[in-house]
Amino acid sequence: MNYPIDKIIIIQRYFRKYIHQRYIPIEKSSNQTKEWRKKQEWYNNGKSNECEKYQINLLEKIIGQRLDKTNERINIETYVMSDKRNPMINADGFEWTENFDGKIKQDDKIIRFNLKMVCDNGGAQTRTLREVYHFIQCQLEYILQNNSTNEYFVNVLDGGTSHKNMDKFIYLLNKEQYINIKKYLFIGDLHDFQIKSKLFI
Repeated sequence: MNYPIDKIIIIQRYFRKYIHQRYIPIEKSSNQTKEWRKKQEWYNNGKSNECEKYQINLLEKIIGQRLDKTNERINIETYVMSDKRNPMINADGFEWTENFDGKIKQDDKIIRFNLKMVCDNGGAQTRTLREVYHFIQCQLEYILQNNSTNEYFVNVLDGGTSHKNMDKFIYLLNKEQYINIKKYLFIGDLHDFQIKSKLFI
């Protein structure tokens, strides 16, 4: 039996809602220590992108949709979004943020994802989180400067060290110039995103 395409779309939407309602056990970032990560079956040695793969796997279960790969980045001077596979081949390479780890489209929404897991303490981890801070600030400026109302940014910051530094990101979100647009942006761990995902997806 052939079903009309509009009915198939409706069925898919109900299926997504069903997935959203399912609870997936996810460890809170406050408990994700270096030792915790080493004990996980999916963890190898930290050099195989396994943390990102772990996050993507859970994200796709939460949202009921596969993430599309993207090379989109934001220019830190102009706040223009552009698809750049390898910005470092050009002289202005340092003026582009890192690329987003994935994106999805739902109806008229575009949702971009930035994923990090920082469990260790130290200078390298502090520098990583500082770069994330500046990346998120660029996201806020992009929304502000482009008057964007259909684009959303989800920043999943897992790991105990991310949790310890979450106050810096909350401080950024609560700056006066961002108060009216912070609803377009999420910062938190996967545990929190599962609870709040309906606000974005």
